[in-house]
Amino acid sequence: MSITGGLPKAVDRAVERGCEAMQVFVSNPRGWKHSDILPSDIAAFRARCEEEGINPVFVHTIYLINLAAPSPEIRERSTDALVMNMRAAAALGSSAVVTHVGSHGGEGEDIGIARVVASLQAAFARCEGPVPILLETTAGSGNSVGHGFSQLGRIVKAFAGDVRLGLCLDTCHAFAAGYELRTEQGLRETLEELEREVGLERLKLIHANDSKGDLGSRLDRHEHIGEGKLGKGAFALMAGHPALGDLPWILETPGRSADMDRENLRRLRSFVP
Repeated sequence: MSITGGLPKAVDRAVERGCEAMQVFVSNPRGWKHSDILPSDIAAFRARCEEEGINPVFVHTIYLINLAAPSPEIRERSTDALVMNMRAAAALGSSAVVTHVGSHGGEGEDIGIARVVASLQAAFARCEGPVPILLETTAGSGNSVGHGFSQLGRIVKAFAGDVRLGLCLDTCHAFAAGYELRTEQGLRETLEELEREVGLERLKLIHANDSKGDLGSRLDRHEHIGEGKLGKGAFALMAGHPALGDLPWILETPGRSADMDRENLRRLRSFVP
């Protein structure tokens, strides 16, 4: 939900669409600059969420974050941005911060993963609160880190007993990265790999998006529910699966009109057993 006009307005927009959970950016998602959130906005946001029963709430970091970047300056700015989002999420009573991992810039998966681990360690050291970080699966374009469960598993295992690190499964990204979600066998094999490499207990959130690109296309282009290559059947399978159906689901479908948001929600809810 957009926070244009102030954070409490995001709750109004969520209510208008019939949301039970929501996700917000706390600054311009395409820029480094951020400003402190007014205490009055924080209090009003939390009060409105409680009043309307909007729970859980997630904070998504800016798109510029790259925890695996070759440039030390970019990694430092990314860590700073992540910490800012963690502190904002704690103030807002958010359940977690969702972040993309970034790209190793051609220097290799091992180096990229090591940099991500170091960046996350630095962020946790500076922000000791209980708000978890959820690493979002990526579509796998370019030199991105995080499109394979094995990559994410290596990052998570570096934080063995730390429950503050979890996973957000984006359905469009996972499908574009090569994970088959349209068949019972494909979904079973996907979740078996996730359990083996990361642990299903680390999966805390679903970003529910259909995909313009086909299986393994590495194309990060979201589509409305049931109108892409995943199709309605995939969402029916996922909504009916015990490991996924009880998690919070957040829509990031294109267009952002209130009418289409309500329609996407209606479609998703129709799949719930």
